[in-house]
Amino acid sequence: MDFQTLLHDELSSLFPTERERREAEFLGLLRGSVIERRGKEILLCLSHRSLALLKKCLVLKKEFLPLEHHELILSREQGINAGLFYRLIIHVPQDFLVASGFYTTSPLEKYLRGMVASDFIRGVFELRGYVANPLRSYHLEMRFASEDLARLLQKTLQKAMIPFRCRQVKSEWHLYTKSAATIASFLGYLGAQQSYLELERIRVEKETVDQLTRWVNYTTSNLERTVRSSLRQREKIRNLPLEILPPKLREIAILRLRYPYASFRELGMYCSPPLSKGEVYRRLKALEKEAERFWQRLQNA
Repeated sequence: MDFQTLLHDELSSLFPTERERREAEFLGLLRGSVIERRGKEILLCLSHRSLALLKKCLVLKKEFLPLEHHELILSREQGINAGLFYRLIIHVPQDFLVASGFYTTSPLEKYLRGMVASDFIRGVFELRGYVANPLRSYHLEMRFASEDLARLLQKTLQKAMIPFRCRQVKSEWHLYTKSAATIASFLGYLGAQQSYLELERIRVEKETVDQLTRWVNYTTSNLERTVRSSLRQREKIRNLPLEILPPKLREIAILRLRYPYASFRELGMYCSPPLSKGEVYRRLKALEKEAERFWQRLQNA
């Protein structure tokens, strides 16, 4: 099961015991719906791939809109998001849209205060939210047809110390974050504890793998540099009579030939007395220059 399915299944199974919280979540679900007109009728269309979510919507609809007619159908969508979708269509009167904040966000402010705010936002996210697979990338967003609603939810989340960015994408407004810490805080805010723990597990594993990869790359890079410099130095030393060298250079030349893959630190430990990495580097450089001068004298002879 991928992470997005795990999250949506967990959210679909959440059912608050308090009536005001269920009402806030139901209204959040409705605000994620699309308004359609069929003649003089006004329809709210809730569409999703998850049957469990649509069943939850239907249960809440029967509690808060028991007298309104509804339809539950299965449709096949075309385009980028092609596939089977479940659609819950609710017939509502015009005054319900006004009271539910479809034309102005002021009626929604009472649902974005206190503990019911997380329930309202959970409802919006269940229908209009998306989260990427955290094994690949960190990305979570919610899509809105109204800029006012997007800005209102952004402000509410900022008060809860969960910062989201807002951008316009064609005719929609997106609240989004690419921060793993923000996504984790948001999941905890929604009450998705299982998904929160799974995300934290993935974060720890990814950070461990990233640190190990950096260490391996660093070690491999150092080893490659050591091998290349050692090969160059040994080629020059082999053509150089060691007896003509000063004692300090003769010692480091013999050690380089004896320990071809030793690092500067290790070569310094073999010296008597022990030398620092910097001093080993300077002596090897001096040794290379001495070998170049000797080779130049042979060519000019």
